Amino acid sequence: MSEDATWDKEKGEIRISGERHVAIDVQSLCNFLDSLVGVQVAEVIMHNLEYRLGKAEAKRFKEKNPQASLKELIDNFAEADRLSGVGITKTTWTPSPGALLVEIVNPATRGQTGASKSFVFSWWAGALSLYTGKEFDLNGIAYDEKENMARGTLRERQLK
Repeated sequence: MSEDATWDKEKGEIRISGERHVAIDVQSLCNFLDSLVGVQVAEVIMHNLEYRLGKAEAKRFKEKNPQASLKELIDNFAEADRLSGVGITKTTWTPSPGALLVEIVNPATRGQTGASKSFVFSWWAGALSLYTGKEFDLNGIAYDEKENMARGTLRERQLK
């Protein structure tokens, strides 16, 4: 991964980790989805989209870095969050059972319900699921306005 996102004004492109991205007001998108289809449906839509995108990015990372550890994947994706404007992501991994605490300072979305809830955390759940071969669920997603921090835990799904 490069130290910075690249912006090619001539081509009209922003690239992060070699992949093309677009700068949008994601909070407005989340608010619009919530108002269009309701908070619960918007959350499901965003969860499915971001989960799929997280899995796709983890697959690309794994193909480019076949020997990379889970820690390297997590560190790489936290840096990608910073470069893409998601916020400053800090993580804490607990191996057994698998759980990742994700804290995002100055998050691009500020909500604990609807599309805002799923925007980043579902992406991380998808990436972890692909990389570990286990499914991860979102738990305890919250936004603290005073700290300007979103946090939540991604937990490995336990078989009953």
